[in-house]
Amino acid sequence: MKKLLPAFVLATALAALPLCAADSAKSDSKQRSVTTMGTVKVTIPADSAKLHVSLFAGEPTLDEANNRLDVLLDDFQAELKKRGFPAKAVVLENRDVRKMWDNSAYSRKFLGYRASAQVIVTIEDISKLSPLITHVGLREEYASCYPVLSSSKIGVERKAVLSSALRTAREKAEILAKEGGAKLGALLNASEEEVRNNYYSRANLAYNSIVSSDDDDSSNDNDSDSATPAGKHVISINVRVRATFALH
Repeated sequence: MKKLLPAFVLATALAALPLCAADSAKSDSKQRSVTTMGTVKVTIPADSAKLHVSLFAGEPTLDEANNRLDVLLDDFQAELKKRGFPAKAVVLENRDVRKMWDNSAYSRKFLGYRASAQVIVTIEDISKLSPLITHVGLREEYASCYPVLSSSKIGVERKAVLSSALRTAREKAEILAKEGGAKLGALLNASEEEVRNNYYSRANLAYNSIVSSDDDDSSNDNDSDSATPAGKHVISINVRVRATFALH
């Protein structure tokens, strides 16, 4: 019977190993942590853009409306050519014709036909954008939306400020840890958050200075010096990092 005792003790010890491992994993899962976000705003000069321009022609008959719109399109394309835009930079996106009515309180009067077309102009030289916006704004038959700005430097600038966004997240975490009577530990994980909701500034448009931003929440912003230079077309982007740090 005594010879069987060591074997029994060994078997008992081996059976206890999985429990010890489970207890260790359970202990690790209780690691205290804090998660914060750091956001850094970057202003980048735009180097290209797309401008959507609508042309309208209202006439008593269908043929007159279409013919008038043809003239407007020819005039606009001639103006773009004069301003140095190649033919491939101009695309006719759509064209339609609708009846116009005067819907007063007592009668419904037919006014004629309204022909319209939308043209997309790709602008590779950003210095040509403001003069084109001004030209379109001075024509009664033309209208334009806010331009879609682009920059070849967005990817590089975004990567350059990732570390700054992470530092901002850590500074916030240190404040929270101190308030909670804990000590901030190592970085456990971090990821870049996508920030959307593009918008353009109407005030800047009036001064031929456009701001495009994909900021959707100013509560977590830590803005750098990103004031819009007068008369410049710039893009403002927010680089946001979500980071989790250990607490001890």
